[in-house]
Amino acid sequence: MSSFRIGAWCWIITGAGHTLGDIYLRNFASAADESIDAAMRAHPFDMLGLHRTYYEVTMGFSLAMGLCMVFVGVLLLYIHRLTPRQGMRTAATLGLAMSAAALAISAWLEPPPPIVLFSAACVAFGWSVRNSGRLTLEGEKVATAGRAVTAIRAGS
Repeated sequence: MSSFRIGAWCWIITGAGHTLGDIYLRNFASAADESIDAAMRAHPFDMLGLHRTYYEVTMGFSLAMGLCMVFVGVLLLYIHRLTPRQGMRTAATLGLAMSAAALAISAWLEPPPPIVLFSAACVAFGWSVRNSGRLTLEGEKVATAGRAVTAIRAGS
């Protein structure tokens, strides 16, 4: 498996873990979590014509974020599949930038699992950036050598 794909799978695992963990924690909440949930449910407000509680808005954002991380990972896998080898450096740089931003936020505000997974994604995409540059140079050398052989054959 390529390092780019490993980085993409880190996004998918982080999103799936976040979504499943969120659902699990809501269904099997500790006493402390239940009191926090009750306090958020007890505070409704109107937002753009809709009546919501803080609990509903927080859960909505949390579930949407987890699912979006899964879909970002799927899109990265799709980008990897469609991008020609010489264009992988740009795609890997994008993956690295997104992962570094997510890592910074996770290191500031989140527990260890997303920190570990986004760190792994940064390493994977960083390795992909490094290797895609190398592959492009080696590919250019091979292409240049191939053109030279063709020119020699044409002259014979």
